[in-house]
Amino acid sequence: MRSFTLAIVAAACVVLPVHADVPGYAVQYLGTDFNATGLNEHGVVCGSVAVGTPVADLLAAVSHGGQPFELLPLPPGMQSSRAHDINDAGVIVGSVCPTGYVTTQPIAAVWRPAAGGYEVEVLGGLPGDPYSAAYAVNDLGDIVGGSGFWGWNLSTGVLFAAGGPTPLPEGMMGVDVNDERVVLTGSRLLDLDTGQVTEVALPPGNWQGFIGAALNSANEFGGYILGYSGCSTFPMRYRQAAGWEYLGGCATTTSATAINDRGDALLYYYSTTSGVHFVDEGYYALGALVDPSQGEWYVQPGGANGINNARQIVAAARQGLSGPIGAILMTPLDGGALFADGFETGDTNRWSSSVP
Repeated sequence: MRSFTLAIVAAACVVLPVHADVPGYAVQYLGTDFNATGLNEHGVVCGSVAVGTPVADLLAAVSHGGQPFELLPLPPGMQSSRAHDINDAGVIVGSVCPTGYVTTQPIAAVWRPAAGGYEVEVLGGLPGDPYSAAYAVNDLGDIVGGSGFWGWNLSTGVLFAAGGPTPLPEGMMGVDVNDERVVLTGSRLLDLDTGQVTEVALPPGNWQGFIGAALNSANEFGGYILGYSGCSTFPMRYRQAAGWEYLGGCATTTSATAINDRGDALLYYYSTTSGVHFVDEGYYALGALVDPSQGEWYVQPGGANGINNARQIVAAARQGLSGPIGAILMTPLDGGALFADGFETGDTNRWSSSVP
């Protein structure tokens, strides 16, 4: 386990890492007002774009090969949509809505690749529940999410099976699902094949609990742990070989947001920066990874929601001081050669805290 110390400053933290050098990243701009939420192993990105008036209206979209996003089709009678996750076959899950309020009145949906584009299917929710959303999909086609009476706080975890939505057992929520058919909720892991729930004990300390955000195929996960007073929220990663790892110091709002099968985790600190904690190379602010040949890019706080096994990353950024904010796809310029197993690490300091 590699660790580093952060100075606590009011509501956020400043990071001064010491770690191995890594290659610069190329940047591809995917579109203005596009919020990327998922990334698969082929570099295909899903997300949602703000459109129309009010700008709160969202439409689900997809980007292939670093190209500008394309809108996904709406089912008949639906006005807005939102994408949450994508698997390696290009299946995208999210929600749709007959009005512009898909964030508060969602209905679970799935988009499947078809000749010339995508086909959309409305999944619905549990009987009696007006609202639902699909949050994650694995490469086996399992879809998990939530269902409930309040669209912004879906109360019941759901597996969207072929016969319709079914509730997850033991109060599990459909936060994420991996290719081993394991579902993450907090620090608990549900095996869909056996029905067994395994709870990972929290690290020593006085904690309210852990909020899980992302799960990889090795049953490793990231999110944040919450204390009881002051600056007490920490971004965390749990790895099978290393146990719990603090990815940084505390902040009023912070979390790990994504994790790949190598264990690399994205994280953010409210109003300061988005970063990545590579398993071997340590922490980098995402802006510090952009190669100078790519011009001036300012990665925004939050919005870093996907990292794949090739260490491609999707994030929110603006080009220059006055460019529009949108989604970017970051790709190692060397094709990941320096990320190969056995890479000899050295020491360097590279960090960025400027976020116009």
